Amino acid sequence: MNTLLRIDSSLRTEQSYSRTLGDYFIQQWEIKNPDGIIMERDVTQQLIPHITQQTVNAFFSENPDTESIHLSDELINELYQCNEILITCPMYNYGIPSSLKAYFDSVIRTKKTFTGNTSLKGLLENKKAYIISSMGGMSPGIHNPLENHLTLLFNHIGITDICYFPLNGTVVDEISNAEKIALQQSEILKQLN
Repeated sequence: MNTLLRIDSSLRTEQSYSRTLGDYFIQQWEIKNPDGIIMERDVTQQLIPHITQQTVNAFFSENPDTESIHLSDELINELYQCNEILITCPMYNYGIPSSLKAYFDSVIRTKKTFTGNTSLKGLLENKKAYIISSMGGMSPGIHNPLENHLTLLFNHIGITDICYFPLNGTVVDEISNAEKIALQQSEILKQLN
């Protein structure tokens, strides 16, 4: 039985391009996985605090203060429970939302999600990730910064099987946003079938 972890990071709970496409993805995933389990984590509604020196100290301690890393352990446990991960992510100021960055700061932990100092090895292998990203503008010749950043983070913890569904240029009128969404919906159908 497949388990999917959905992580939303748009501040918009309504009229969000990434969430809307994420909802479509979930509908199609449920058709393919009628007995599947979906776990949901909304990092804008269930705020994850930025890590502190106390948290970092606990990450590296042999006898950590469990209260300071309780949420980190919970988030990591969700990652281990799932087979697939869906991230919906808008671009804010040329990067991922700070709430999503706080999430990754909490789950990228030595001896928990990766090992090694000079030669790193991710511990969350054999999982598949899907990234739905949305950006208002897109400069010619510039690679999608959200995909690049999230790919690095996923690779660090061992996830290398990643599919991308970008909604680029949502404020550009060359083609309508409805057409852009329809195009990515067809890509989702291809990936899930």
